[in-house]
Amino acid sequence: MSQTGWRATLPPLATTALLLLLWSAVVRLARLPSHLLPPPEAVLVRLWQGLAVTGDMVPHLLATAASALMGYGVGCLGGLLLAILLAEFRALERTLHALLLALQSVPKVALAPLVLLWAGFGPRSVVLLVALICFFAVFANAFIGLQGVDRGLRGLFAVAQAGRLHRLLHLDLPAAAGPVFAGLQTAVGFALVGCVVTEFLLGTQGVGFLIENSANSLDAATAVAAMVLLGCLGAVFSMLVRQARRRWVFWDRGDAMALPGSDGA
Repeated sequence: MSQTGWRATLPPLATTALLLLLWSAVVRLARLPSHLLPPPEAVLVRLWQGLAVTGDMVPHLLATAASALMGYGVGCLGGLLLAILLAEFRALERTLHALLLALQSVPKVALAPLVLLWAGFGPRSVVLLVALICFFAVFANAFIGLQGVDRGLRGLFAVAQAGRLHRLLHLDLPAAAGPVFAGLQTAVGFALVGCVVTEFLLGTQGVGFLIENSANSLDAATAVAAMVLLGCLGAVFSMLVRQARRRWVFWDRGDAMALPGSDGA
């Protein structure tokens, strides 16, 4: 690994090691029982058993990853497409924008009972709720980005008699790419939150379901190990989105930040 790679890797590793030492010290000095807060070594052993020995945590991890990815993809694509339609057709914007703002203010987790009626128990409910959450996160950012495209440049495309699709692909989407990826980055966290909450309430498998069952049986080591898996899953998803942004939005090296109004959870 290069010197630059080590400089980027060492700080988070040192922070993680410090947190583990602090966690271990608190458990031992306070003499906390294992059903309240297990020591870090117990969690690491449970992770090793659940992933490499018995493999009992692997199906739950795969179920959560699959549901989160599917809901994320459907919701983000839907949000982007609707933002494009509203930005292109003013009559549609005047008709739907106020309604969408009202729907955006509704906590999507509150829709879980309706989702249960529509899709029943199981992965379909999880995917549907995750898609609803990610939809609004991407829609809000993409619409703001498309609305902010330079009018002068649009005028130049009109003078050159460029078609609507040509302008969209070569001007509007590249200009709004930063806000769009900000929405995609925000939606990663929302996707996992929505996935786990739905698994708490409606799921029959997944990491959220595993945490719920472990907490009910006072198996704190399994519950904390499942939370660690969620953190790792979120970090991987977030890293993939950031890498995609660096690759495709190469002209903008700034960090993606969520725009106001992107809260879809």
